[in-house]
Amino acid sequence: MRTYLSIFKSEIMDFCSSDTLREIDYGVLDLSKVKDAELKRALHFQEELLAVELEINYLENGTGIFRVSLEGEFWCYRQGKEVICASSLAELREIVESENRIWYVFDELSYRRVEGIVF
Repeated sequence: MRTYLSIFKSEIMDFCSSDTLREIDYGVLDLSKVKDAELKRALHFQEELLAVELEINYLENGTGIFRVSLEGEFWCYRQGKEVICASSLAELREIVESENRIWYVFDELSYRRVEGIVF
């Protein structure tokens, strides 16, 4: 049996971006222009997954950065079972973005605190 991921892999990969997460976060994501009904269902499903993950991040993540946490001396990016670690936040961001993964600041105040910016 073929799954949405196998049928629409490139469309779903394009959908999973910082821009999409920002639109979900701000409540302005609009899929009405998607004409293919199966693709629209697949993207709605992906939207629901990202929305739940974003909500969990709001509740549990003190860094303000999607999927990023400080664990001991290392900054870690967790996506499912995959974990990317780096010794600095800048290095982690570079690695994450070079792999075309989502880097999104969902809470600017928390992000500024971890960056050491004083207001």
